[in-house]
Amino acid sequence: MDNKKIVWLASYPKSGNTWFRSFISTLLHEKIVDINDIDEGKIFSRRNIFENTLDIDSTLLNYDEIRNLQPKVFEYAALNSDKIIYVKIHDALFQNKNNKLILPELSTLAAIYFVRNPLDIAISFTNHNAGTIESTIDNMANKDFLLGSETGLQFLQPLFSWSQHFKSWTTIPNFPVYVLRYEDMLSDTFKIFKDVLHKIGLNYSDEAIQAAIDATSFEKLKQQEEEKGFREKNPNSPKFFKNGKSGTWKGVLTEKQIDKIISDHGVVMKKLGYL
Repeated sequence: MDNKKIVWLASYPKSGNTWFRSFISTLLHEKIVDINDIDEGKIFSRRNIFENTLDIDSTLLNYDEIRNLQPKVFEYAALNSDKIIYVKIHDALFQNKNNKLILPELSTLAAIYFVRNPLDIAISFTNHNAGTIESTIDNMANKDFLLGSETGLQFLQPLFSWSQHFKSWTTIPNFPVYVLRYEDMLSDTFKIFKDVLHKIGLNYSDEAIQAAIDATSFEKLKQQEEEKGFREKNPNSPKFFKNGKSGTWKGVLTEKQIDKIISDHGVVMKKLGYL
């Protein structure tokens, strides 16, 4: 029996993941889905998914034990689903103490990896964390950077550095990954979304795809947040959907900050066409 039912929606934070989750949820349900009710895009790091599946108190486990069990959680989900499961993940991709990937490779249909110019991420991630640009730039270069907290609703998520995060997802042999640049998603949304849908085996009419795109424009998602709030927003941040454009770093980052980001990530930025 074919168990390849999981499509991972992977990204470093603030790279377009939530936008695509909203789009595909609206497309599949054929109606506008509230941003707080997105079920396409279950979150890999959510503690309650882990505990409900394994019937165990995760606070009794240490970090390595959790990482060893996480693949089982989503392997079980795939076995018990008759349709594709979309799972949001910010973690870098690495092996646990059992020398296995932290996600179930045999249950994986594909991964869609969203990537964004780190110059823009420095601005957007700073807003998300309500921190300083300098601390964000330092975190983006930190190979040991962890997102979240040990006691929160989500497990700690190792991000590595921005460059290492990209490499971790795009250098696994025989692991199907489709890379989507956020900037291309903005400039040619229909083509980029239609192409990736085709790659994961979803065939929808052009009209249905365009309707879902129109329903999940940045401005409409922003309006939803303003009217109802968004539960995935950092409580310390004023808003989740702030700008959504590319090139926001211009006129904001100092020359020193720009040079630091390029020094830290220039090799990958060049590979992705950001230099």
